Amino acid sequence: MSILFINGSPRRQGNTATLGDRLLTDIPHTTRQLADYRLNFEQDQRETTQLQRDLTDEYESLMSTYFAPASDIVLGTPVYWYGMTGQLKVFMDRWFDSFSHDFPFAGKRIYLLVVGADQPEIKATGITQAIHHSCDWLKMDFCGTGVVTADGPQDVANLAILPPSCQALRQQIQANIK
Repeated sequence: MSILFINGSPRRQGNTATLGDRLLTDIPHTTRQLADYRLNFEQDQRETTQLQRDLTDEYESLMSTYFAPASDIVLGTPVYWYGMTGQLKVFMDRWFDSFSHDFPFAGKRIYLLVVGADQPEIKATGITQAIHHSCDWLKMDFCGTGVVTADGPQDVANLAILPPSCQALRQQIQANIK
């Protein structure tokens, strides 16, 4: 079993990255920063003779090298205008390419980390719903969301303890990987 943390924030050392690090402290995992990858927008080729696949960016490499072998995947995103970051949205849109080529999504466990400044537990429900519905469609197991209220650059680092939703997610990860 392996754990992959995908940081969807454009800030490699921001609150979302810090939350992922804190959540997975002492749990072996690999971290990938979506900001480090060149990912093209989804191109729907269903009504053309072209393959439903874009090999001109780094999406396939990320999926085959890191996503495919992982049993547990933690997706992290700050809340941007009541939704996930563009980086995470583009990455998830491209899942259609992988689905079209029989990528082994089924059975993977997905966890979501959300960081926001203004009531993220309420205003980020659309993010949770999008991830949950995507997991249902791809036959992955959505295991829940950990939410942190943070705005300043060191807010997550300065938390004495993680909020209960994050503690529960950590316990679930630990139970699932035993």
